[in-house]
Amino acid sequence: MIFTKDTMDDIFYILELSIGVPQLEEYHPEGDVFSHLMQTYFWALRESNDTDLILAALLHDVGKAAGLQGHDDIGSDMIWPYTSPKTTWLVSQHMRVWTLLKGEMRRPGKVKALASHVWFPDLVLLARWDKMARNPRKKITYDKDRIMDQLNRRGMENYTWQT
Repeated sequence: MIFTKDTMDDIFYILELSIGVPQLEEYHPEGDVFSHLMQTYFWALRESNDTDLILAALLHDVGKAAGLQGHDDIGSDMIWPYTSPKTTWLVSQHMRVWTLLKGEMRRPGKVKALASHVWFPDLVLLARWDKMARNPRKKITYDKDRIMDQLNRRGMENYTWQT
């Protein structure tokens, strides 16, 4: 996918809904949801060239604009028309991975299904960045053109020629 103003307008609109959305300071000392998403995006850019995963980092908590409960499902419903199935799945599962890791997922079938999913390693990375993105002193500049450029560069690095 090539990231342009036309392909990103809806994604930026959804992202901007998180500006000023408060979070519990106990868990998110970095501030509002938007600040958290920008910090998560920063970590994803440092460690991945996978644009689907990077977009999931940028958008994983956008559902909080509609409320904290079920924000993973709300967020995935918000983004699915504009993102890949992988990005949508990662957003929809980003809280469920914690249920697994904390030992609260009890049904062996559910554990096996999630842990054996092809995108599970990426989900673990997203969870890692989600936890790392809680620095109250780190401010990330929001620049749409820069984000599109970064995504396009990562996409080209990840692209393999088909013969």
